Amino acid sequence: MNPNDPFDRDNLSAAETLLTEHEIAREFFQGELYQRDGISRLGGIEIQQPGGATIDLDESETGRLFMVPDGSTVWALTVREQNEAPAGLDVMSNSPFMAEDENTSVIAFRDDQGTSLHIDALYIRRLMLAGDAPERLATVAFGLMAISAYRLGFNHISLFAAGNGPIDPDDPDGFVGFAVWPKFGFDAPLVPAELNMAPSEALRACRTVQEVIAVAPEWWNVHGRGRDMRFDLSADSRSWTILLNYLYQSLHPQEIEQ
Repeated sequence: MNPNDPFDRDNLSAAETLLTEHEIAREFFQGELYQRDGISRLGGIEIQQPGGATIDLDESETGRLFMVPDGSTVWALTVREQNEAPAGLDVMSNSPFMAEDENTSVIAFRDDQGTSLHIDALYIRRLMLAGDAPERLATVAFGLMAISAYRLGFNHISLFAAGNGPIDPDDPDGFVGFAVWPKFGFDAPLVPAELNMAPSEALRACRTVQEVIAVAPEWWNVHGRGRDMRFDLSADSRSWTILLNYLYQSLHPQEIEQ
C-alpha cells in the first residue's frame, strides 16, 4: 500500500486484506511458482520497459499480477500482435485448475493510444478454468491482479469476453465471459442496434454494458453478446466501484447481510 495515495489507503488496502485473508489466497497465492521443468522455482520475472528500465517481480508478485496460483509452471515469451491480442510480454502458466489442454495467458504491453513510454496495460488472452476449480478462484485471482496492476502504474486491463446469451446452465463448457467479466467491473460500448428489440425505454437508452446491467441484469444474461471489454484502473473509476462492491458481496456475504 502507498500511504500517500488516498485511493489505495482508503479503498484498496481494505480490499487487499479481504482477499489475502480468504482461504483461496491463503492456499493458492503465496508465491510458489515453478519453471517449465516443474522442479526449479521460478524466482520471479523481469518486464523490460522501453528505454531500458525494468519491472522486477518476485514469485508472489508474479502470481498476483498474472493470476497464477501456487504450484503452477510459468514461462514468458515476447510475442507479436496477433488477431485481437497485442504485442508484448506474454506470461503463460499451467495449473490443475485450468480446463484440459488450456494455459492461462496474460500479456503485458504498451498501449499505443497512450503517450507513456512504459508498459502500461494488461491483456487477458486466455483464462479457462476447469469445472472443478475451487469456488471463487477467479474472483480472488482477479482482485489481486487489479490491485497489483494499479500499484505498478498500469492504466487498464482488457480482454475479449466470450460467449452469447442465453446462458445454458446444463452446458459446463459454454462460454460465459460476456456475463462474468462485467461483474468484475469490465465495460464496453454497445451498438445501438443491439437494443432495438429491448423491452423498455430505459434499456433502449443504454449505451454501455454496465448501463444495461444496472437496468436489467437478467436481460443481459439472455441477450448479451461477447465483445472486447476493459477495466479502467484509474483511481475511483466505475470499474473499481463495481469490483470492490462485488468483492465484499461475494467474499463476505455474512457481513453484508447484517
